[in-house]
Amino acid sequence: MSDDELFFVGPDGRQITLAHLPPRDLKDWGPSHKAMVVAAVRHGLITVDEACKRYNLSTEGYLCWYRRYASPHHPQTADD
Repeated sequence: MSDDELFFVGPDGRQITLAHLPPRDLKDWGPSHKAMVVAAVRHGLITVDEACKRYNLSTEGYLCWYRRYASPHHPQTADD
């Protein structure tokens, strides 16, 4: 990873970069994938607009994920 590459620290202490986000063409979305995208937006790795374009989401679709996975009581990559 280059020194100027954006990242945030995940719940397990790993540095999360764009390369760690779900692939753009992911077909089988699980809770951990959605939580990772929400965490990436919350931590400034990508914007909401970038997430919506990257994953072909409507703003409302992203907000549904946000309401579900942005809770401080919900781990960022929980598989529930």
